[in-house]
Amino acid sequence: MTKQVYEKFNETVFVLKLKNGMHVHILPKNEPYFTTYVELSIPFGALNLKYKNGEDIIETPCGTAHFLEHKIFAMPEGDAFLEFSKLGVEANAMTSYSQTSYLFIATQNVTDALTHLFDMIDTPYFTEDNVNQEKNIISEELKMYLDDPNIEMQNQLMEMMYFNHPLKYDIGGTLDSIKEISPNVLLNAYHNFYHPSNRLVTIAGKVDVEALKKFFKDYDLKHPAKKAKIKTIYPKEPKRLVEKQKIEIKEVGINKLMIGVKLSPSHLSSTQQIKKEMMVSLLLNILLGASSATYAKLIKDKMINQSFFVNSTFEKNAENIIIYAESKKVHKLKKLLIDILTVDAPKLVSEDAFERYKKVYLGQFIFALNNLETKAYLYGKYYHMGSSLYEVLDILKDVTYQQMIDELKGIQKKYISTLIYKKAK
Repeated sequence: MTKQVYEKFNETVFVLKLKNGMHVHILPKNEPYFTTYVELSIPFGALNLKYKNGEDIIETPCGTAHFLEHKIFAMPEGDAFLEFSKLGVEANAMTSYSQTSYLFIATQNVTDALTHLFDMIDTPYFTEDNVNQEKNIISEELKMYLDDPNIEMQNQLMEMMYFNHPLKYDIGGTLDSIKEISPNVLLNAYHNFYHPSNRLVTIAGKVDVEALKKFFKDYDLKHPAKKAKIKTIYPKEPKRLVEKQKIEIKEVGINKLMIGVKLSPSHLSSTQQIKKEMMVSLLLNILLGASSATYAKLIKDKMINQSFFVNSTFEKNAENIIIYAESKKVHKLKKLLIDILTVDAPKLVSEDAFERYKKVYLGQFIFALNNLETKAYLYGKYYHMGSSLYEVLDILKDVTYQQMIDELKGIQKKYISTLIYKKAK
């Protein structure tokens, strides 16, 4: 076990590197913290659809990672959630584009809950019956999402932007792709991605470091095998758009607009990639954030309502910006927003605004670390990106106004897709 001290944050991290390749990072916090937050994360998500194992190339249906996350809770003796409940532990799981996480929050029985978590992870139980049953459950879940026009819009916009990249698919997959998932598909994915050497365990809050050290030493003896990491294969994605604009008549209460900016993916170091994400986030907040002058004017002029949001996504070989708005003047708003992004931005983004928003960003980031769940999630996110949570502030401090302005060059009209849902008369 090694000890890393981050004096600026008043944080200490204990790191265990098991012989089987698993990494355990312990972030102890004393009173007034009385809870323990545990997250086991695996870099296998919705985008890992095609991968190479030795000479074999394996393809999986979209939605496999999400389906596997659901079925991990199935055990020969029953649903794993029941045992977590008996231990007085709140358990959950989630799948993103790039990883799957299993987590629990406890005030007691931490070691017992860890034992159960690893029993669950290490006991793949996929049968024809329980997989077919899950297909019905996930299909209903997907149908429910498709009834939401906002989710339907986002899925449709992704298909307008991307030819081949798996970002075009919903994390849960499609009604057709779910049908292709079998016990064998799940077992292949499990054996290739879920082995201990591909896992990170982050434990934050009230902990007994010595007890945890003993637990993982014993676990290492029981599961000594180490395996080489699997390489995911991403398809080539053209810079151009599939479709530039589309208008559809829908049964909606108000006209809806979604704008997608397809950015050229960068091949940067982990530090530079994180820096780029931060610069784009700062840029969008200054231009269109809830405290920006532009947002205030759009609200005042009744061009948008409170549903307006701007979001950016940075994944392997795919990056984009999404803007969503509801408006009675949807066509006028579309032109206005595209002009803001591609023409007016340099005039709207002042150096004073940059320095102010940078301080706000820093403050929000530091404040977020007071939440154990947020801290553990961010710790895992940056670890899987090849960086450290406690290096992120230094990366942000290193961002300059000119560097942020340079990011505007990546926002070009020819790479902007627009989708409008017009209210049926």
